[in-house]
Amino acid sequence: MIEPQQPGRLAATYRLRCPTYEEATEVARDIAREQTLEVPPGVVDGQLEERLLGQVDHVGDHPEGGFDARISYALEVTGTELLQVVNVAYGNVSLMNGVRLVDLVLPAEVLDALPGPRHGLDGLRQMVGAEAGRPLVSVAIKPVGRSSRELAELASTFARAGVDAIKDDHGLVDQGAAPFLERVTTVGAAVAAANSETGGHTIYFPNVTGPVDRLEERLDHVVAVGCGGVMVCPSLMGLDVMRVIASGPRPLAIMAHPTHSQVAPGRREGIAPDVLYGTLYRLAGADVVVYVNAGGRFAWPVEQCEAINTRLRAPLGGHRTSAPAPAGGVNDADAGSWLERYGPDTMLLIGGSLLAQTDLFGATSRLMEAARAATPCGARS
Repeated sequence: MIEPQQPGRLAATYRLRCPTYEEATEVARDIAREQTLEVPPGVVDGQLEERLLGQVDHVGDHPEGGFDARISYALEVTGTELLQVVNVAYGNVSLMNGVRLVDLVLPAEVLDALPGPRHGLDGLRQMVGAEAGRPLVSVAIKPVGRSSRELAELASTFARAGVDAIKDDHGLVDQGAAPFLERVTTVGAAVAAANSETGGHTIYFPNVTGPVDRLEERLDHVVAVGCGGVMVCPSLMGLDVMRVIASGPRPLAIMAHPTHSQVAPGRREGIAPDVLYGTLYRLAGADVVVYVNAGGRFAWPVEQCEAINTRLRAPLGGHRTSAPAPAGGVNDADAGSWLERYGPDTMLLIGGSLLAQTDLFGATSRLMEAARAATPCGARS
């Protein structure tokens, strides 16, 4: 469970690939200095160094090899702005070999300064008219090369079958076959028509990832079309772009896609997936966080997926919980078993396996039946 750190200090835990305790301790001290004062000992007076130098709180061996070093940083160094918090927790240290950020505990001052999800999992359920406790289902329209009309036909079928959310594939941006403005207008209208026909509340999440100087134009168009959310790739556009959307005047739900996040579980450097997705994406405003599921194209360990789920749902100051969205090659036939494993507070995301079905409407309808079957008995209407 994620708990606020003592007031005024951020605590980061790093996995160090060092052969001995002595070397790990030395690396931890180097990190503490690099991430704060960034000058050799003796350059600043002792009082300033004592106040601002990172503090090595603990170094201990890890069961799978190497050592974990917990280092805390003063709020005077981190501030409460998202990018400086990330810069202190994993800035210059990202240039070092064998150092991975595996835990991040933030003080209340930082948690209170960041937006977190505007809607969260419960708000999403309200938006789509799902009964309390029902798992959510999202699907992807793709691939690149299909026209706006073809993508709209897919979206219409999905919406008529009752899915909760339809997202653009992250590769759909502003290509000639389906330009952004045309695609959003056409797909948005198809989803709205299907909702009107069925009485449903399917949300369309267009992909607004692209040039930052066109973001406002794209967000305005999404709102004008009547879409309830957007998808963004925060590791491409920047975490603070997502924070700006979440903090802005438009009441859009945000789905965060993990492309370019460089967090494969077996890596020795980088940020652990559960920390990046479960803490940083969530604090920056993601209502839904997509990650690659075990058993799919990327073969992540299921334990890593469960760690992401845990962070997205755990207490984090006063912030709402985000919906975990396992994806990346999930087979529609396995939906029930994944929902049974991960629990109802999940938004399952399925793309290619559905699109491969000859009866798309029937396969999608069965997927929604699996979600209703996974709803806890006490929560069913």
